Amino acid sequence: MKRRAIVLAIGLASVVVAFAAFVRIFEGSFLYFPSRDGDWGRPRSAPFLIEDVPFRAEDGVELHGWFAHARSARWTLLWFHGNAGNITNRYDTMVEFVERLGVNVFLIDYRGYGRSQGSPSEEGLYRDATAAYRTLVARGIPPNRIVVFGKSLGGAVAADLADREPVAGLILQSTFTSTPEMSKQVLPGLPARWFMRTRFDTRSKIARIRAPKLIVHSRGDEVVPFSMSEELFRSAAEPKRQAWFEGAEHGAVTLHRNAWYASIRGFLDSLADAPLPVR
Repeated sequence: MKRRAIVLAIGLASVVVAFAAFVRIFEGSFLYFPSRDGDWGRPRSAPFLIEDVPFRAEDGVELHGWFAHARSARWTLLWFHGNAGNITNRYDTMVEFVERLGVNVFLIDYRGYGRSQGSPSEEGLYRDATAAYRTLVARGIPPNRIVVFGKSLGGAVAADLADREPVAGLILQSTFTSTPEMSKQVLPGLPARWFMRTRFDTRSKIARIRAPKLIVHSRGDEVVPFSMSEELFRSAAEPKRQAWFEGAEHGAVTLHRNAWYASIRGFLDSLADAPLPVR
């Protein structure tokens, strides 16, 4: 019996080690879905100037983004997109942001996405966000005119930046609390969260962010549970706002387009006289 118990214990330990190795090796495949393809010539047809902006992260990785210019813009929206595709998939919404909200938009691709070089990783995406922020500041856009917007995975990137750098405001849309918590949705019943190196721990950071915050989510989101945004809102420090929408899938909060834009416009208007938070 003792020998059988030892054999069983060794077998279970081997399974755990193999599963841990599987998670460590392939976790990136569950997190990042970059694309290099897209219509890169579309900005030439825009009714306003959209610049190609090459820039570089501190570790030397060459990055790429689009800077869309609004006339007499008060705010510049620094946009971090979700984990799939690239900036070409967000072109139409970028144009609408400029036309309907009157903001400049700096929409960037993370390393490994679109025309940006390298391969994605948690630390790498944080470096990319910092480089994008510093690019705006170097262009003469002060921190108290930069509003950071992140959707889904991009929300985790945006929150990390706002935790480290002064910004005028932070908008999180359809954002998860952390990747270990999300692993319960992707791999239900398996303890993947115990072995993940990638954290994207938005929940712990949002309590420290003193900039005004808007948290947006749809109750019908089938990818990121709505309850995660509720939890982020509870954890967030004041000042904060929420905009909850009925129905709509993960990528389709914008089915409520007018209400969605109204919530963002109202948030931006609330920033008009707000001083830059002291860090």
